[in-house]
Amino acid sequence: MKPASDRILTTPSELGDVLSPLVTGNEWVALPDISPSDAGVGSMNIVHMASRGLVEWVGEFDEGQDRHTGPGKPFVRPFVEEITGAGRHVRTEIVGDIEWTWLARWVPVGRCKLRTPDGHECVARITICAPVGEQGCMFALELSELKLASNAEDVRLCLGLEGHWGATVNTIFRSRLMHVTNHAYYSTWTNSLILEARGASSIGALALSADLEFDWRIQSDNGSSKPGGEQSLAVLNGSSEISFRLSSSITLVPNQRRLVTFWITANADPDGAGTTNVHLRRIGAEAALEKTLSWLAVRAHSSKAQSASEENRNDELLARADRNLHFCRFFAHGRAIDTEELVMLTSRSYRYYVSAAFWPRDTFLWAFPAMLASDSAFARDVLVAGFRRHVRNMGVHAHYIDGTLLYPGFELDQLASYVIALGTYIEATGDASLADEAEIAEGLAEFDRALASHRHSDIALYRTFLDPSDDPVQYPYLTYDNVLAWRALRIMSRIARSQGRTYLAERSAVMAQATESAILRHCIAQGPFGEMFAWSTDLDRNYELYDNPPGSLILLPYHGFVDADNEYYVNTLRFIASDLNPYACSQSTYRGAGCVHSKHPWPMHACNTVLAGVANASAIHLIENAPLDGGLACETVYETTGKVATGSAFATFAGYLSLAALRIHESRT
Repeated sequence: MKPASDRILTTPSELGDVLSPLVTGNEWVALPDISPSDAGVGSMNIVHMASRGLVEWVGEFDEGQDRHTGPGKPFVRPFVEEITGAGRHVRTEIVGDIEWTWLARWVPVGRCKLRTPDGHECVARITICAPVGEQGCMFALELSELKLASNAEDVRLCLGLEGHWGATVNTIFRSRLMHVTNHAYYSTWTNSLILEARGASSIGALALSADLEFDWRIQSDNGSSKPGGEQSLAVLNGSSEISFRLSSSITLVPNQRRLVTFWITANADPDGAGTTNVHLRRIGAEAALEKTLSWLAVRAHSSKAQSASEENRNDELLARADRNLHFCRFFAHGRAIDTEELVMLTSRSYRYYVSAAFWPRDTFLWAFPAMLASDSAFARDVLVAGFRRHVRNMGVHAHYIDGTLLYPGFELDQLASYVIALGTYIEATGDASLADEAEIAEGLAEFDRALASHRHSDIALYRTFLDPSDDPVQYPYLTYDNVLAWRALRIMSRIARSQGRTYLAERSAVMAQATESAILRHCIAQGPFGEMFAWSTDLDRNYELYDNPPGSLILLPYHGFVDADNEYYVNTLRFIASDLNPYACSQSTYRGAGCVHSKHPWPMHACNTVLAGVANASAIHLIENAPLDGGLACETVYETTGKVATGSAFATFAGYLSLAALRIHESRT
């Protein structure tokens, strides 16, 4: 095997000091980059199966520019203007900063003071909600607490959304301009402004409208303007920007609240987008928001936490657990707009450097346990969709969302993840019937075949080509990966026994026992603190002492292989935390461990220690207090600040982080 220095790695770039955006969304639409300073939305996306990734409406796009640090010009932004006595519209000024809070720890609400050019002041509140189960989102603008600066009795105001549709892009890892024409026009039938990306036929469309009567305008940056009527604009994608605006006028008096809700809906074509907008206006903002908050509350970790009091349920750590749980639910999973299929993916945010693709391990080992704890029916759907669509490339590094091969390379942990997730589900729910489903049975048979093809000829250990951070291995037999294989074989045995397949049950049990014995015989090496678990071996007395947070030796008790007081395991922990580990980060504010993929502390390392029951104060401090990516999961953090260093908007890991935070919370109650 090649030495580490000669291995070809695809590693992330460091981000520097970035401003993390707010995010929200549902299974149909995602808003990955809401600006905390003005509530502007940099982009809005849908999952599109035919495009094998995300289709995004973006405000500004340069194909040669790295988008991972955040957006440029916003795609859409709310505004408030004063209408003067002469009929002129003059923009109000935000006084101070917008103060952001969260409803149900997922729906952002911004509150600020506005001042008009005439000196009138009022309080503005904006709620951005993507109602669960609906193909769209709402921007609810509320004005109240008016203070008049003169003898005027009221003030005329204009509330609205304005935007810049700079491009339509397809995102899979990186973003690319789509070969489409961008169409903007007003639909009189649905009373909505349409933004459609059209190729040979429609790729997707957005519809914008309001719950009050509204004015609208569309304009291209070549100067053509269309106010009113049914005229339309059409520009070649990327060649010209389309500006749009819709607004409603109100009169505000002291001691009054006025609310205007603007809806943006999505569908596979303009008619679907427009009629979906009609549907949501019929439901109304209040009912849509109430349903969403109830739905989120029932599935939140805080609803199930073993808390002694309401005060405990409201603490900041539990809030972090809930936000990351919801982020995982809606950014690591989605519904394809063109097929309505459930899709699992790394992240629905372009800010994650390998976004919009399927990693079996990420879905089944990191996101799935949190989904199971939150909503077992949804977890079942994830298993069925994952087995049905992705078994054909079982164990291969990364897939497109439709199951076809994206990034080749066999990974043993990815192979085992399917079976481990299934076993976890059956153990938690008692629903062993799932294993009888045709796609699940096919997947279990494929696991058996694939695992056998990677077995050593004489020893019951299994080789891998890539390690759990998706990097080439130094030696092919990884201890952690073989522990996963051992666990998967034990699950296979239990499933076969429950089905009355005695021979297969006994065969899998014998294979598991042989692998356990082989690990304890061949994967133990002499370390600086005594005998310990090696990271990898070539089975010819060569060993690698190392650890990797995405698939760590710390997790051996979590997977049930050893107890936390096992001598080999204790010595392994001592090595990982010591300065003899070149990737240990032990002299900083936020401590932990990195790896060759990224040297900075991985929050995943801290989570591993919590879930294995061996966390120290430094791990708990990082999970509880590090800023991360605006409080959401990221790959690594800077040692001094705790802010995201690589891998922002890491949605699958957010589920894992949420469980670790919940575990810490429950240990205190």
